[in-house]
Amino acid sequence: MRAPAVLRVVVLSTLAVALVLAVALPLRAAGPGAGAASSASPIELVETRPVESTLGNPELRQAHDVWLEMIRGAKKSLDFEEFYCSTWPNEPLEDVLSAIGDAAKRGVRVRLILDANMHKTYPLPGDSLGKLANIQVRILDMKPHGGGVQHSKYFIVDDEQIYLGSQNMDWRSLKHIHELGVRIANPQVVAAFRPVYDLDWATAGGEPAPAVAPTPSLPIHVKSREEITEQAERKGAGTGVDVGVTVWPSYSPHGFIPDSTLWDEPAIVRLLDSAKHDVMVQVLTYGIGDRNGRDSTLDQALRRAAGRGVRVRLIVSDWEKGASGMAALQALGGVPNVSIKLSTVPEWSGGYIPFARVEHCKYAAVDSSAVWIGTSNWERGYFWGTRNIAVTLESKRLTLQARRVFEASWNAPGAEALKLDATYAPKQRGDQGPAGVKKYGG
Repeated sequence: MRAPAVLRVVVLSTLAVALVLAVALPLRAAGPGAGAASSASPIELVETRPVESTLGNPELRQAHDVWLEMIRGAKKSLDFEEFYCSTWPNEPLEDVLSAIGDAAKRGVRVRLILDANMHKTYPLPGDSLGKLANIQVRILDMKPHGGGVQHSKYFIVDDEQIYLGSQNMDWRSLKHIHELGVRIANPQVVAAFRPVYDLDWATAGGEPAPAVAPTPSLPIHVKSREEITEQAERKGAGTGVDVGVTVWPSYSPHGFIPDSTLWDEPAIVRLLDSAKHDVMVQVLTYGIGDRNGRDSTLDQALRRAAGRGVRVRLIVSDWEKGASGMAALQALGGVPNVSIKLSTVPEWSGGYIPFARVEHCKYAAVDSSAVWIGTSNWERGYFWGTRNIAVTLESKRLTLQARRVFEASWNAPGAEALKLDATYAPKQRGDQGPAGVKKYGG
């Protein structure tokens, strides 16, 4: 998500006290049925469906519940790398922060990396967490290493599980923003991302870059107990049919990654070039250039797909209205076989929430075979200057789940076809809401 203007979520001294008290509270339940709903599959798509909207795939678990389950299950370590951290009293992130504090109290080593620029906007609750025993916080400035920001959003539990996706560590991302992520319980997949975290932790601490462990043999095949059971029931045990999910990790930016062969942009291109029938893409923003140059690589891949008869559909948020990428988006929309919609999430009945009520997902589904889920919007800077991570998952089950997410957004009341010759006024989304409208959470 693009960096907002300075927004003080609460009087800083009050919040610092409130947070320290919060992390001292006993464990709270994740919510009705949270434990019973835990997934039997080592890989699951996870969603945030904005309240008072028709968006999303109800078969997917909510990020809030999955985060709590993972954090409360930590035994040795919790490593977070987040764009920023922002909370609000009595909102969803509060019990997540409490769970992190409880983990530290039971001896779990907690580390948190935050982006330097956004930390100036949201110094708390990150600074308050860093004052607690067993919790370390470091601030990463990506400008010397790519010119951008630390934009990835992920955390690792005990080197056994990883969660990555579009959700920032923000109360709004757990209630008022449409988000898509993935939980992967597999040490090999975690090992593929561990060098990224270790590099950023060392860099943020002014330490030498650590030695890079060999990348696990790729792709990584993760067998799903859920699919094994289903396959066995369908075809009988002992058939020897291999089932599961094939995982391809990737990351950015070019020039500051542990393994140059795992750069994210070429991974997306390979996925798009494999499409035979359908491509579905959803991102917050889209563009082919910025102040540092142009990169039409993904745009050209989408055009190639459309040129060979693939049906290409894109959903871009209404935050793109009036932005510099609109010209490229409208040009792409004029290509045969390409359809584009701008998505608007209705405002919440409880008031205007700054930097919220938006579709923030970042994923691409191809046919019924594979889905890319990441933390990058599709603009040049996210791949060339900004820290991001992603996975491509070859799985019919997961791809169909992502397609259902897409179709709900495509057919939502707030989705409008992009007008190729229109001039759009910028969306009002900042700290100051519309005149006369009650403001909440900022």
